[in-house]
Amino acid sequence: MSLAIDALLLERADGVRLLGPLSLSLAPGDRLGLAGESGSGKSLLAQALFGVLPPGVRQAGGSISAFGVPLDRPGAARDRLRGVRIGWVPQDPGQALNPLLTLAQHLALLPELHRGESAPAALARLTPLLEQLRLPADPAFLERLPHQLSGGQRQRLALAMALSCDPDLLVLDEPTTALDPAARKAFVDLALDLQQERGLGFLWITHDLALAAQACDHLLVLYGGEPMEAGPVARVLGAPRHPYTARLVEASRRRPSRESGFLPAPQDRPAGCPFRPRCAVASGACAAWAPWQGTASQGFRCEQPLPSADWTSPCTPCSAPST
Repeated sequence: MSLAIDALLLERADGVRLLGPLSLSLAPGDRLGLAGESGSGKSLLAQALFGVLPPGVRQAGGSISAFGVPLDRPGAARDRLRGVRIGWVPQDPGQALNPLLTLAQHLALLPELHRGESAPAALARLTPLLEQLRLPADPAFLERLPHQLSGGQRQRLALAMALSCDPDLLVLDEPTTALDPAARKAFVDLALDLQQERGLGFLWITHDLALAAQACDHLLVLYGGEPMEAGPVARVLGAPRHPYTARLVEASRRRPSRESGFLPAPQDRPAGCPFRPRCAVASGACAAWAPWQGTASQGFRCEQPLPSADWTSPCTPCSAPST
C-alpha cells in the first residue's frame, strides 16, 4: 500500500476530539475522495499526513505510514518521503508559492533539496511537464513572480511543483475551490491525465460532489471529524445510506434540504452521531454510535439508514473506521 492510516485520532490539547478514529488505505493508481462540508476534518487529515498540524492539535492515537515508513514520527526517513514520493497541492496556491521567488526558483526547489539536481537540470527535466500543464517553459515566463500569473496558472504551477520529484502519491486539498468553471475543468482534466499516465495514487479532498464523481473511484464522507459512509463513488452518491450523504447529494443538485442548522463546534458535538441534531430521521438510538455496517461495497454508521439498493462493486481503498 502507498498509504495506510489506522485508527487515526486527532485532538486538541484539552482533549476535545477533532478527527477520527479513522482508517483508510490507498494503493498505487487508486483515486480516493474525501468529502464533507467545511469543518469536517478533511484538510486536517492532509495536514496530519505531512506533519504540519496546527498549533494546539495533536495526534492522540492511531498511526500513519506510507511505503512502510511512519509519517507520524519525525526523522530522515519521513522527510525523504514528503515532497518526493508524496506530493501535496494545497487549496490556496499562496500556501505553496513564495511571492519573492521566480517560477524557475519554485520549480527547482524540491529537486535541488531532495534529488541534488542543479536548477538548470531540474528545469530541463520538467520542461515536458510544464508543456503538458500548458505553462510556457521559456526563460522570460519562468522569471515571472507568482503575482504575475492567473489563478489557474498558479494552481497548475503548484501541481508542477508537487510532481517535480516524480511522486507515487498526490494529495490534492480542494485545489479547484478558487478557480472559475473553465479553469476548474482544465485543472481537473490535466490532473486526471497525469494520474493515468503516471499511475499515481490520488487522495482528493473536496466538498464538490460533481468533481468527486469525475475525479475519484471511491469516496469517504466525513462529518464533524467522523466517517459517515464509504464506498465506490457512484454507489455512495447514487444510493446513499447515511442521511448526511443524502443531504450532500441534495445540496449538490440545488435541491432544498429538510435538515437545517450548522456543523457544531468540536466541543459542542453531541454524543453518538454528530449529525443527529440536523437529521430529519434521527431517533433516540442515534445518541449512541452505531457500529460500522453495510457490505464490502458500501459501509456506513447510522441507526436509521436509508433504504439499500443492489450493488456489487467492491470497495478496496476504504475500510471501516476503528471505534
